[in-house]
Amino acid sequence: MTYVRVVVVRSIRNGMEGESMTILDYIENIKVEGAPFNEPANEYFALLSLRTGLEYLYRFAQECDEVCLSQLNPKKKVFFSGNIPEVKGIPYQLLSCVFHWYSISACQYVRTVGTIAYRQDKSRTTSLKYLDSIIPEVKVFRDKVAAHFGWLTKNEHDNEAERLASIIPQVSFYDDSFQVGGLRISMTRSGNRTDSKQITPWSIVKVHKRLRERYWPEQLEPAKTET
Repeated sequence: MTYVRVVVVRSIRNGMEGESMTILDYIENIKVEGAPFNEPANEYFALLSLRTGLEYLYRFAQECDEVCLSQLNPKKKVFFSGNIPEVKGIPYQLLSCVFHWYSISACQYVRTVGTIAYRQDKSRTTSLKYLDSIIPEVKVFRDKVAAHFGWLTKNEHDNEAERLASIIPQVSFYDDSFQVGGLRISMTRSGNRTDSKQITPWSIVKVHKRLRERYWPEQLEPAKTET
């Protein structure tokens, strides 16, 4: 089980201790009154649930990265897609699902925080624009691949190359981490040329570290130093 530590800060007004405030976003300075995670309900229970799941998926992806790196030459940059003889012990099918689950949960988490902020203060950006500003690459993958394969529909927001890209195996390894979105498809059908450039590469491990800095800085891992 993953235990989540909630950080609650107290505001100081005119030299006196004021109401307790809980920080939801340390970069955008999104706060709510009180300590809603102490007895979480509704959106706050959802945030705790999503955070626990995201952390679990991050740990899984991180372990896959470490297993892969332990079998590769550390002096060379590497890119590969699919199974290669040099790397063993990677559950590619499960890892592919983990990227799908992570993208959906991450977008849910970010949009929920954005909605809470917007409902408190209408001068803030809407939750969709807030999401686009934080993890745009994850949102595109969620919309065109994870929520449903673009290949299944004829949605006007997807082109032919994106539909094909959504259904082909997405997981690849680049430099030091597994990623999706690294393979770009270009194709011509009925004289119409399209590509999948909107689906851009992202790594669970790298995205999660960005989310930790923004939402859960107490979970940041100390930088490794060479000895």
